[in-house]
Amino acid sequence: RFAKSQFAGEANQEHVDATKAKLDTLIEALRIQSLRDISLDGMRDWIADERRSGVRAPRTINSYFVAFNSFCRWAVETGRLSKNPLKGIKKLNEAVDKRKDRRSLTENELAQLFDAAKNHKHRSFNKREQTELVYRLLAGTGLRSTELSLATPSQFDFERCRFTVKASKTKNKKADILPVRPGLIARLKEWIEKQKIGPNDRIFRYNKHSIYKSFKTDCELAGIPMKGDDGRSVDVHSLRRTFGTMLARAGVPLTTTQRLMRHSTPELTAKLYIDVEPIDMAQAVDKLPEFH
Repeated sequence: RFAKSQFAGEANQEHVDATKAKLDTLIEALRIQSLRDISLDGMRDWIADERRSGVRAPRTINSYFVAFNSFCRWAVETGRLSKNPLKGIKKLNEAVDKRKDRRSLTENELAQLFDAAKNHKHRSFNKREQTELVYRLLAGTGLRSTELSLATPSQFDFERCRFTVKASKTKNKKADILPVRPGLIARLKEWIEKQKIGPNDRIFRYNKHSIYKSFKTDCELAGIPMKGDDGRSVDVHSLRRTFGTMLARAGVPLTTTQRLMRHSTPELTAKLYIDVEPIDMAQAVDKLPEFH
């Protein structure tokens, strides 16, 4: 019934499945047989154990807690619980997790990645074309890979070069309209027509695991290290970070970049989605007037 309530709130199937998997994990780990077994101490102990083991990152642990807390709030709203037993638990500070110190790709690396996807010998022609186009769209729009995987032709305005982000298909559950560069949307239109994709059919057939696997393979072929000497790594989400970084380097104001990336604050955009390299800082300083 909780899953049905999520659908009523326009959550997509992937989100519902992920939430259910996390609830199942916690129910087993906490040995919960009825709602009366849910306790504040039990949840706190699980979080502490997870932190000590180091298997799951703080961000992942938080996602489990959020899923379980949402379930408890629903149980209160529907009269199954008198109060939320998890009230009082605070999320972990995700900034302390350095294992996911992600970086953006350089323009040269992007070109190498596109080339690797396009020329992959062990993929069918259609798969090669689709993978390259997916990479180009992720880097050129800032969309999350899940959002793009759920996109349909009806969401695109090919005349005005726009993409309508549906609230039910986004992480923040907010609708928006994003611009898409003419050349990129023309390639997408060509793909849709060639594949004879219906207005409300999914344009791309991939999931989170398959696109991550393809990205890793293509990075290896392109000679792009998944983790550098500085400890920073790349993954599919790096393409979204690359989008923000390229906007910043092009001189786009931070508030505009924030809007394009659909973040709640400019600080989030600047902190997590824009890479500022030493050469960028040097070029910025070079723009200062000379003082004599």
